Amino acid sequence: MINLTIKRILEFYDVPQLFVATDTLGIHYLCLLFSAENGYEYLGVQISELRLSVFLNGEMDLLKIYKSPEQDNALYHVVIKDKSAMADRLLQPDEIKDEMLPEPGFYYDSKDATTDSYTDSLLIDIPVKDRSLFADIVNRMGWATKTIDKAARKIAVL
Repeated sequence: MINLTIKRILEFYDVPQLFVATDTLGIHYLCLLFSAENGYEYLGVQISELRLSVFLNGEMDLLKIYKSPEQDNALYHVVIKDKSAMADRLLQPDEIKDEMLPEPGFYYDSKDATTDSYTDSLLIDIPVKDRSLFADIVNRMGWATKTIDKAARKIAVL
């Protein structure tokens, strides 16, 4: 079992759909949700920083990353339990079903995470005593200022 630390959530819809995690040795894993029936199950692939950068720049199809991993047999069953992510086992090629893989033609669009069609602006007034905590949260989650702005517009204040 390999304990993982989530470094960056790339796609989120109710739960993380696609995220980047690292293990204790600093090896990167790109993890894609394939089932939420018995907890959250992800297909994780070990990925180099260079290849991850190419994907994050929108220059590589997500399916290609999973169909042609850099290392043979580098696909893992990743689960999130008790707020912890772990690669609990290495998957054998015959265990990987088409339903677990992404659709062809998915290229990550970093602009999608930072821009949208809204034109309004948002000002968040954070008390001075909480600013360092908020900055720490932003850094740990890998959020850009525009990402926070985009997410905040979808929050209803009652």
